[in-house]
Amino acid sequence: MLHLQYDSSYDAALGALLADLNKNGNTEGNELLTANSLWLQNGFAVEPAFEKTLTYDYRAPLTLIDFIADSETARARINSWTEEHTKQKIKNLFPANSLDAQTRLILTSAIYFYGKWQRPFVTSHTQPAAFNVPTGATTQIKFMNQTSYFGYNETPSAQILEMRYAGTGIAFDIMLPKTINGLPELEKSLTTGDVTTWLGNLSVRNVKVSLPKFRAESDFSMARTLSMMGMPSAFTSKADFSGISLKHGLEIAQVVHKAFVDVAEQGTEASAASGVAVGLAPVHTPEPVVVFRADHPFIFLIRDMRTEVVLFIGHLTNPR
Repeated sequence: MLHLQYDSSYDAALGALLADLNKNGNTEGNELLTANSLWLQNGFAVEPAFEKTLTYDYRAPLTLIDFIADSETARARINSWTEEHTKQKIKNLFPANSLDAQTRLILTSAIYFYGKWQRPFVTSHTQPAAFNVPTGATTQIKFMNQTSYFGYNETPSAQILEMRYAGTGIAFDIMLPKTINGLPELEKSLTTGDVTTWLGNLSVRNVKVSLPKFRAESDFSMARTLSMMGMPSAFTSKADFSGISLKHGLEIAQVVHKAFVDVAEQGTEASAASGVAVGLAPVHTPEPVVVFRADHPFIFLIRDMRTEVVLFIGHLTNPR
């Protein structure tokens, strides 16, 4: 469907990767939490191999629930689990009346991250300045400022900055277009290979950084996106979920996702949750300072540098 190289070792390897990320993300006051869960209609049978894979590889225990008798109570219980595992940052993952008596199982995933900057910003250096929004107007917001050594790279169309979190092997990467209105074109042309190459060619430079303080929240349905990526039949009666259950007629009813990111002087707090409903620095010689002023829309990533796993990705178009 999504063109993944899948074999019998895939699930165990991914489960081990998640465990490794959790282990290395919880050091020096930083916190990385991940959780998965399977919510199953009471009396609906799933294949033993499917349940075993979720339980042991993905740490997604099975919880029996009754969508048929009271789908709203079931929804509230799932949303409560999501809040708990994102430290109350992601609320109401499934909105009112989004589940019904046709729902048979739901897979939920949650992630929470708090990282302290390796080189924090000094609060007294935070000053208001103009940020250029896509409409052509500007808005006054608070910019954090510092000059220090960071990972840096340039392409003909963008500046790339990497700011690390202390002791985690996790980094915050920004891809800033060189033109104020360059974000749409950058996103349109961006490939996985580009990102890998750009981040792989970072070098430590003395950079004068101006970064907006921002708090962003988003929620959206991923059904259309996943269909376009190669799995349209999964959302129709033609879906084949016999690996989950031998009962016929299963199809994905919806895929929802919510995310939260808060970037401030001391670090970053971020969380996200998804639900799939199925129903019927070294020292260098002083050098010229590079100016990196993120005063217009940009792309950002939070990623594990050892494994190249992207934990969060988004773009900022308006800090307000």
